[in-house]
Amino acid sequence: MKHQPLPKEKIRHQHIHLSHDIDVLQAAYYQQHFSRHTHDGYAFGIITSGTLDFSYRQQKWHALPGDINLVVPGEAHDGQAGDFHGWSYRMIYLPADILQDASYQSTGKDELPWFLPGCIQQSPLAQPLAALHTCLANPSIALLQKESALLHWLTAFIEQYNAQKLPCCKIGQEPQAISRTMDYLQNDFAASISLQDLAKIANLSPYYLLRSFEKSVGLPPHLYQQQLRIEKARELLARNQSPAQVALATGFADQSHFTRQFKKITGLTPAGYQKAISTAACPFSK
Repeated sequence: MKHQPLPKEKIRHQHIHLSHDIDVLQAAYYQQHFSRHTHDGYAFGIITSGTLDFSYRQQKWHALPGDINLVVPGEAHDGQAGDFHGWSYRMIYLPADILQDASYQSTGKDELPWFLPGCIQQSPLAQPLAALHTCLANPSIALLQKESALLHWLTAFIEQYNAQKLPCCKIGQEPQAISRTMDYLQNDFAASISLQDLAKIANLSPYYLLRSFEKSVGLPPHLYQQQLRIEKARELLARNQSPAQVALATGFADQSHFTRQFKKITGLTPAGYQKAISTAACPFSK
């Protein structure tokens, strides 16, 4: 009896430039066997299918679909499939500086967070991790949104799983800082701005800016910027500019991304919006 050939392994690696350079990986492995090794930074992943077996911190771990697998800097680990079905996962690899910055902004302690388990089951942060991976890997998504999503997930993970529990910083209103931030976004809504640069304008830490901005405005900065872009887009579409021209003028990566975001907020495609305006302006047209 012949054995069925194993499926072809699929690997997609991306190097992404944020405030620090990071790496994301989406892979399906069947015969891969990682020998023992360490990382200089942190690695966070979510298993999407199959079973990943690995040794880490003198324990054997079995990561199943929906589980978070992780390693901290300098801790040796290996990895292989739990059975012939292999495993698939999404991984995010981060320099230690990012975690130290996130920990400092969240807790006020300038030290690396430390996580004991190599696998976390039934975590409320598992699906948000998958969503974060999708966000980071999508070249159409704005820099501000990517950095905001990463910091939001990291601070939540640190607050929940850091081996040394530390109190979180209290968030205030900061009206002057929020006003400066809103003024900047209103004047330069089409710009590609990083969370770090926006925090400098507000004179707050990125973590504190995210929390205080949403507390005051009701939206995080990247969604506020997107709302401003859509408002300007509606104005330009009403002037009969083409959707392609409007996408470029309002800072969207491309027309397809613009169309998706416009429909999320208005319920119409840009072309559909223009048609609706034209019909309203000429009520007797057929």
